[in-house]
Amino acid sequence: MKISSIKIYPFDTGIAQSSIRAYADVILENLVVIKGFRILASKSGGVFIGMPSKKGKDGKYYDQIEIKSDEFQSLLREQILTAYKEFS
Repeated sequence: MKISSIKIYPFDTGIAQSSIRAYADVILENLVVIKGFRILASKSGGVFIGMPSKKGKDGKYYDQIEIKSDEFQSLLREQILTAYKEFS
């Protein structure tokens, strides 16, 4: 699958402890939209991607999508981070 576009939504809670920097939506081959990727700040100063997730009744968060191909997952994460860096 090819990534058609990535839309970045900056997110600032005004809380210094918040690790969320932005959300991202990804369009695949102009057919499928995956919403809710999170761009998070790490404790070491970098950023990383969190998959779209939903809180379960037990209070834990569960990923809403699972990418079977490690190669595609790496490409997706790389392109989301590139789009975020270009946006900010």
